[in-house]
Amino acid sequence: MGVVFGGPSREHGVSFLSARCLLENLPKDRYEAIPMFVGKDGLWNGPESSRLEMESQFARPEQELLLDGVRPGSRKAHPREVASSILGSLDSARPDVVFPILHGTYGEDGVLQGLLEAIGMPYVGFGVAASALGMDKVHMKALFGAAGFPQVHYMSVPREDWYRHGRRHLLSERLDTMPLPLFVKPSCAGSSVGVTKVKSYDDLPAALERAFEIDDRALVEEGLDAREIEVSVLEAEEGGFTEASVPGEIIPGHEFYDYEDKYIDTGSRSVIPADLDESVREEIRGLAIAAFETLQGRGFARVDFFLERRSDRVYLNEINSLPGFTPISMFPKMWGASGVALPDLLDRLVRSATRRHTRS
Repeated sequence: MGVVFGGPSREHGVSFLSARCLLENLPKDRYEAIPMFVGKDGLWNGPESSRLEMESQFARPEQELLLDGVRPGSRKAHPREVASSILGSLDSARPDVVFPILHGTYGEDGVLQGLLEAIGMPYVGFGVAASALGMDKVHMKALFGAAGFPQVHYMSVPREDWYRHGRRHLLSERLDTMPLPLFVKPSCAGSSVGVTKVKSYDDLPAALERAFEIDDRALVEEGLDAREIEVSVLEAEEGGFTEASVPGEIIPGHEFYDYEDKYIDTGSRSVIPADLDESVREEIRGLAIAAFETLQGRGFARVDFFLERRSDRVYLNEINSLPGFTPISMFPKMWGASGVALPDLLDRLVRSATRRHTRS
C-alpha cells in the first residue's frame, strides 16, 4: 500500500508526521506500507528516495519541519517532469491501493483524487467532488446551509472584489454590520493556516490581506463565546451504518486554536470524551453523521462544532475530509477512546477503499 505524503501545500510538514504514523501502525501482517514522497515542486519520488527524505526531515527538530512546511513551496516543476515522476514513482512502488495523506491543497481538495481516479488506482478517503467541497469553506458552508445545518453567520470576500473600485466600499459596509469578534480565514486552507481573530474593524483589511496570500477568497465568520467540540466519523462497513466516535473537546492554549497552538507551542489540550450532557452529545454525533452523508463522504472525516456557552446551542463549523494522524490529532484519539485501536482503524480505512473500488 502506497502512503503518499508531502506535497506543495502549506501543511507539507504536518503531512510528514501523519505519514510516519501510518507507516509505523499499518498492520504489518496485512500490508506492506510503501512511502511515496511528493516534493513542494510537485515531483513524486520512489520508495527509496522517499525513505531518505523522511529520515532527513526527521533528523531536524520537529518544529523546524513544521515551520518550514507553512512557507510557500518552490517553483512548480515542468508538467512533463511531474508526469514522468508520477509514472516512475508508481512503477517503482507498485501499490495496490493508495493512502493519500497530503493535507491541504493538492492532496485534500480533489486534485490528487482526480489523478487517482483517472489511472484507476483505489485510494482511501473522499472522492473528487466531496473532497473539493470539503476543502472550500465557502462552498461547504453553502451546501450545509442548503441542507439546514445550524451555522454561524458568515460572509465570502473574493480578492478580486476587495480590490475592485467601488466594490470594496460595499463589502466594508456589509462587514461592519457583523458583530465583533470576527474570524478571517482563507477559504481553501487547513490547520488554521492564515486565520486571524479580528477585534476591531480597523484590523479587517490586514486580516483579509493575510488570507489572500493563501487563497483568492476569504471567509469572514462571526465569533462566538463557544467550546470547540469535534467528532470522528467512519464510513459504514458492508451492510452497516455510518459511525461516529465519542466527541472530544479542544481547549486552546492561545486565544484561539491556530497553527502555532496546534503544532509549535503545543499549549492546547484535548479532553476525550468531552464533558457534555447526553442530549448534547447525541445531537452532535447525529449532526456529524448527517454532515458526512450530506457531502457523500467516503472512508473517514472529522467534523468540528461550536457549542455556545450561554445557550448550549450547537453550530456546525466544518468537516475535515483528511484529518491528521499526528501525535496531537483528534481523529485517532477519539476512535481510541471509542474502543477502536489505531491498527484496526487503519485496516478498516484501507478495506473501505478496496471494497469501493471492487464495487465500481
